[in-house]
Amino acid sequence: MSRTEVGDSPAAVTDVPEQAPRKRFAPVERGGHRLTGNLVNLVMIVLAGYLALVPLVILVYSSFKASTTQLPFQVPGFSLDNFRRVFESTQFASVALNTVLYVVGSLIIAFILSTGLAYLIERTDIPGRRFLAPMALAPMAVPVTVMAIAWALVANPVNGPLAVLLRSTIGLSIDIYSLPGMIVVMGIFGVPSMYLMIAPALARINPELEEAAAATGAPLRRRLRLIVFPLVMPAVSAAAMLFVVVALEGFAIPAILGLPKQIFVFSSQIQYYVEPPTGLPDYGQASTYGVLLLAVSLVMLMVYRRRTRDVHRFRVVVGKAYRPARTSLGSWRIPVFLVVCAYLVIGIGLPLLALLWTSLSPFVRPMDLSGIGSMTLANYGHVFSTPDLGQTLLNTAVVVLLTATASTAISTWIAIAATHRQFPGSKFLFEITSLVFGIPSVVLGFSVLFLYVFVPIPPIYDTVWIIVVALVARYLPRASRMIQTALLQLDDGLVESARVTGAQPATVTRKVLLPLLRPALRKTWLWVFAQALGELPIALVLTSSHNRTLVVQLWDTFTSSGDYPTASALAVIILAISSVAVWLVNRDGTLEET
Repeated sequence: MSRTEVGDSPAAVTDVPEQAPRKRFAPVERGGHRLTGNLVNLVMIVLAGYLALVPLVILVYSSFKASTTQLPFQVPGFSLDNFRRVFESTQFASVALNTVLYVVGSLIIAFILSTGLAYLIERTDIPGRRFLAPMALAPMAVPVTVMAIAWALVANPVNGPLAVLLRSTIGLSIDIYSLPGMIVVMGIFGVPSMYLMIAPALARINPELEEAAAATGAPLRRRLRLIVFPLVMPAVSAAAMLFVVVALEGFAIPAILGLPKQIFVFSSQIQYYVEPPTGLPDYGQASTYGVLLLAVSLVMLMVYRRRTRDVHRFRVVVGKAYRPARTSLGSWRIPVFLVVCAYLVIGIGLPLLALLWTSLSPFVRPMDLSGIGSMTLANYGHVFSTPDLGQTLLNTAVVVLLTATASTAISTWIAIAATHRQFPGSKFLFEITSLVFGIPSVVLGFSVLFLYVFVPIPPIYDTVWIIVVALVARYLPRASRMIQTALLQLDDGLVESARVTGAQPATVTRKVLLPLLRPALRKTWLWVFAQALGELPIALVLTSSHNRTLVVQLWDTFTSSGDYPTASALAVIILAISSVAVWLVNRDGTLEET
C-alpha cells in the first residue's frame, strides 16, 4: 500500500492501491554536461574549503603556539600555555560575564522586536504595512560602525538629545557608554537580520491551518503557540544562531560604546590583545579566545541541526497556491501602529538625526532651534579635501561589491548543493562553513594576514583583494544559512517535477530554484553589502596606505583625532552610499504586498 495525499490538508491522507510505476524517459547522459558539472563542483569545493578551512587551521594552530609578540609561525613546538594564561587571568570571569549578559540581553531585544514586527506586518491588518516593512529594514542600510557612532551622539550623558530629553521629562539618567547601552544598540541593530529570516516563513504559512484552528474556537494566543511558532521554528532557530555569533564576535559596538569605560567582552578583549593602546600585542591569547568562541559556535550548530532535523515538517510552500489571510487587530490597530512608529522614531530615526545634526554643526552641541542658523557644510568640505579620498572611495567600492557578489554566489551554490545532496559530501561542506562563525573577525583578519605574509601565493598582500578574501570567508556561513532558510520552505515536488521532464540539474537550478530564491538572494546580497561596508576589525587589521577604506578613515577620525563633526559627516556619506545601494536593490519591491 502507498500513502497519497488528498484534499487540501496535509493531514488528509488515505491508503490507495499501489500502481505499477510509470515508464520515465530518462534524459540522455551527455559527457560534456557531466564533465562541466563535475569541474564546476570541484572548483567550488576547493574554493569554499579554502575560504572556510584555512583561517580555521591557522586559528587553532596559533592557539597552541606559545607566542606573545611573535607571530605563530615564528615559535617552535606546541604548548597549552595560552589556555592556561587565559583561564588563570583575573579578568577572564568578568569578561565572560559581560559577554553572556551582552549577548543574551541583545538577543532578547532583537527577538522580541523582529518577531513582533514580522508577525504584525506579515500576518495582521496593521495599517501602513507598505511603509512599516521597509522602515523595519532601515538599519540594514546603516553599517554597524555608523550605528554605534550615531547612538554615541544621541544618548551620551552630557549632551545627547535622547539622554537630555529623558532626564528633563521623567528624570531618568541614561549612559550609552555602559553595558545596558551596548545591549540596546546591538539588539536594535540585529532586528533586520532576524526579521529577514523570520518574515518569509510567517508570510508563507498556509492560512487554512490557522482558519481550521480558529473555526474550533482556538484563541489567537493558542494558534500562535500551536501552529504559527512551530512552523517558523527553523527560521527562528537559524536567526537566533546567526544573531548570537554575530553579537559574540562583533567589535564596533563594544569598542565604541564599551572601551571608553573599559567594559570588555570577548571581541573587544581580543582586539585589545591584538592592537593594545600601549605596549606589545599578544597573538597567542587572542587566538585562544578565538578558539573558545569557535567552541560556542559548534554547540550552537548542534542545536540548530537538532531543531531543523525533520525539515519536511516545516515546508509551507508547495505547488498549490493560496492567498494569506490576515488577523484582525480590531480596536488595537491604531495603538499598535503608533507603538511601532514610536520604536522606529526612537530606535532608528533619532540616532540618525543626531548624526546628521552633528555633521552640520561647527562643534558637538545639543539639538535645538537656536543652532539652525549656524549650520555649516564645512565638515563635508574637510572630508572631501582629505588626501587620497578618491582612491579610498574606489577601494571601498571594489571591496563591498566584490564581497557581496562573491559571497552570495558561492553561498547559493553551497546551500543548493547541500539541501539537494548534489554530490557526496555536499552536506559536510555546508557544515564546515559554519566553523567560520566562531572565528572573531579580528582573528580572521590576522589569520589571513599571517597566511599571505608567509605564503604570498597569490600575491594579494597590501591590496584590496586580501580584504575581499577575508570578508567573503567571514560572510560565507551567514549568507548560506540565509539562503538555506528559504530553501527549507520549498517542497521537493517543485524540483522533482522539473527533473522528470528530463531537465539537467543546472537547468533545474536556473529555471526553478533561482527564480524562487530571487527575493532571498537579493536580501542576502543587501545584507552582505551593508555588513561589508561597515566591517571594521578586518579592515583595521589588513589596511595599508594602498587599500584604505572609508570605515577605517571613519574610525581614525572618530577615535584618534576626536573630531566628531567631521567623523559625523563621513558617517553620513557612508550611510548615503549604503542607502542608495539599498534603494537600488529594493526598487522593484523585495517585500511584496500580498
